[in-house]
This record gives sequence, C-alpha cells and structure tokens, in this order.
Amino acid sequence: MPVMRPLIAFAALASLAACASAPYDSASLGLPQPSVSSETVRVSMDIRDDDNGLTWAQESQLLALADEYKARGHGPLVIGFPDGAGNEDAAMFAIANARTFLYEQGLSWRAIVGAPYDARGRDSAPVTFAFTRYLAHAPDCPQGWSDLASNPTNARNPRLGCAMAANLAAMISDPHDLLAPRGMDAPDAGRRHTVLERYRTGEPTASTRTENESGAVSSVNN
Repeated sequence: MPVMRPLIAFAALASLAACASAPYDSASLGLPQPSVSSETVRVSMDIRDDDNGLTWAQESQLLALADEYKARGHGPLVIGFPDGAGNEDAAMFAIANARTFLYEQGLSWRAIVGAPYDARGRDSAPVTFAFTRYLAHAPDCPQGWSDLASNPTNARNPRLGCAMAANLAAMISDPHDLLAPRGMDAPDAGRRHTVLERYRTGEPTASTRTENESGAVSSVNN
C-alpha cells in the first residue's frame, strides 16, 4: 500500500497535466462555427475627356475605398484602365493621381497594380478598382430547445454554442482571421539598435521612467 499511493498520486498528476496541455478546439467538439466566404469589391469611376485629375467627389470615393481595403482587403488592389477608349489619356492621368492618393492614405505601392480591359470602340469608359475581402456568416441555428433533462445518449444539443458563433461572425473585424492568423509586423530596428548600443557600453537597457510613472499607492510606511 505505501508503494501504491505514490503511483496513484503520480497518475492523477499526469492526467491533470494532460488535460491542462490539451488545446481547446471548438470545431473538434462539434460546436457551431461561423463560415467565411470571399467576394470581390468593385468600384467604377467615370472619367471625362476634359477631366484634369480627380474631383473632390472622386477623392472622397477613393478615401472610403482605401479605408475598406486597409481594414478588410486582401491581395492586390487592381486598377483597371480602359484600353482603346476615347478617354484613355484622361483615364491614365486620373489613375496616376489615384495611385498617389492611395499611397498617401497608407497603401503600399506594391499593393496597387494595374490591368487593362478592352474598351475599343467606346467613346468613354470608366476606371475600375477591385480587391478581395471576406465575409463571416452566422451558423443556421435551429429554433426552440429540446428537453435537456432527457438525454440518455449524452448527445450534443445543436443549439449550444450557436449564440457565441453568431456573435463572433457579427463582431469580427476581418473575417479572414477565422481562416488564418495575420502576419507579424516588421520589428523596430531603431529600438533594437538603441538597446544594443546601451548594452555594449554597459548602460541600462530599460526605458527611463519618470516620477509620474510611479506605481506606489501610498508613501506612508506601515
């Protein structure tokens, strides 16, 4: 008996450790999950032959487009220009202004690409903007509750977890996060250089704190 007690205690601790290290996966438990679909956002912008750049209304339209792309856009932002249309020259000039405007709103030059579309024989054709974004959809939750007290097979109720999945679909900022994690931002090379230089000279590498950052609740000694 004295030998069995340590073995039983060790087995209990091992089982607890296994339970604590097991990752939680609601999908593997059969709980309702939000679904994700993709769509192409398309915006057309009419350009006249006598236009000299972008109008204020077109800049406002591009500002809303840039905000949506930065929040939920994926892949390149494709600008389509009318190849062979009567307003081709004015469209190309407007596209140059649009690229600069989008860059000023925080979009990378590499994220903005151009692609021609056939507009031969047309006196005027629009400039188009397109990108991909994702939508989250709530699961189809059944209505009404069954008798939760009578469950001889210990089966999962299809309504359990539906509200949480529906709330997640409604609240998530970018539904693509449900498919894959976001990439990491570039490291702060300037801060890393500062820390290394202080380390080499034997100085403290921590940030300097002022008296206003003190976390003391009271200066009275007990």
